[in-house]
Amino acid sequence: MNSFRFGRLTTMAHSYTEHSDRNLLVSDPLVSVVMPTYNHERYLRDAIEGVVGQKTNYPFELIISDDCSIDGTLGIALRYQHEYPMLIRVLSSDGRVGMHENDARIYATVRGMYMAFCEGDDSWHRADKLSEQVALLEKDPRIALVCSSWRTVSDDGVVLVNDVLALDKTCVHPFGLDEILSGYVKTLTVCTKTALIQRALRESPLCKTGRYPFGDAPMWVEASQHGDCLCLPEEYATYRLSRNSVTRPRDIMDVYRFIAGAAEFDRDALGLYPLPRGEKPAVEVRIQATRKRLRALAFLGEATKVREELSWLRRLGAKVNIRDYLLYLGAAFSQPGTLGAAWRRWALLRWHSFMKQRSGNIPITRPFEGAVEREATSA
Repeated sequence: MNSFRFGRLTTMAHSYTEHSDRNLLVSDPLVSVVMPTYNHERYLRDAIEGVVGQKTNYPFELIISDDCSIDGTLGIALRYQHEYPMLIRVLSSDGRVGMHENDARIYATVRGMYMAFCEGDDSWHRADKLSEQVALLEKDPRIALVCSSWRTVSDDGVVLVNDVLALDKTCVHPFGLDEILSGYVKTLTVCTKTALIQRALRESPLCKTGRYPFGDAPMWVEASQHGDCLCLPEEYATYRLSRNSVTRPRDIMDVYRFIAGAAEFDRDALGLYPLPRGEKPAVEVRIQATRKRLRALAFLGEATKVREELSWLRRLGAKVNIRDYLLYLGAAFSQPGTLGAAWRRWALLRWHSFMKQRSGNIPITRPFEGAVEREATSA
């Protein structure tokens, strides 16, 4: 097994090591499957097996990028690379680079015309996932992205929802900005054109590294502006509600930071690309997203940012109501470092504890309040 080091990339500030066998590795893959990992020792075997078990009539590669895991994740990835040297490349580094830069380095190394996604704690449970999706992409050059329904399992693999989208099985469904912002496009189900993703990462303000608490939805929004997005009605992939997911906050304040960032993304996306239904519905949703962000920032005690959201409401033509002002006052009296901050945190913990007892979990949803769960849920 050959191991060689690349120099610094323009997309990030850290060098990394690629573990691969240049003599055996497929030279011209049609699809690159990207698999970012961090402390996924318990799940990684399932994730890798789901990819290497794909039945295709064309070559593909799997790129695993480990963000300096402190468990056995890297060792598992290297053992599989040794077992499948024609398919697998492993990227690693001496220190943590974070979710966004780990994604950036893996996107910069893909070689396939198409890119598919599967994080190290998720998996594909159908061997025809890639073949079905690539067939659609190859058939019509106007198609930019193909996704599918999925099933959700617990950390221990117990099936919680067998078919999340529950779409009509007799046809393929067109998806647009509505569905993307509602969370209907799940990362582990996506296969898309590499050129579109790399262009979005270079040029789109939505894809600026670290701007939002997630990096997937901005890419799907941009892809949707350069072609059609289709959703297969069957569930081909398994999304795991793992305890150590980087998008599953453990602290109550992280929950509201995620909500605030997600709401800002929806408002920004609709500012660039209005909904097909017209400008008025887009403005209404931007107002809804602004109020959701305002509320989350108020619960964080970010009074200055709450005041900015009040300005956003006025800019969007919305009337600032009493509740908006009360949220601002609450934030002003409970800013970080004050006695009010401790009371605010205590009250939020009590509220979430009560709601969790009632419903079992508190999902972080998008401003559209779609029926689909978001990537993160409260601890």
